Amino acid sequence: MEARFHHVGYATKSIVKSIEVFQQLGYEPENLTILDKQLGVKIQFLTNSENKAPRIELIEDLVDGDIHPVLAILKQRPGSYHFAYLIDSIQDFSLKNRLRAITSCGPALAFEGRHVQFFMSHDEGIIELISNELECACVNHG
Repeated sequence: MEARFHHVGYATKSIVKSIEVFQQLGYEPENLTILDKQLGVKIQFLTNSENKAPRIELIEDLVDGDIHPVLAILKQRPGSYHFAYLIDSIQDFSLKNRLRAITSCGPALAFEGRHVQFFMSHDEGIIELISNELECACVNHG
């Protein structure tokens, strides 16, 4: 299976305030806010079913000062910062495309325990890869 687009990630200082803005653009919360204490973030997915706009993942730090490594890059500038894709093999795709890992690979609460990993691509910026399978044999490389 090829990679399949999943969402656009937005770093925000306030999920509540961001929801208000996105609701004016036709988006609605998809589920309850997810508190991922292991990653130190709150996550809220938004969808806009009327115009088939991209799914949005709002991400807010749980604790100021102890932030997710990817959000640290954007601490001074909230906004969109990554595209996420479902993929069969995080390891194969990242090695083939020479992506540089910026987080370790591990299960994520927001994706029912599927493994995720963030990478930096020279041309594409930050990419999040989400395993299609619950079990994932990914390696941490840089």
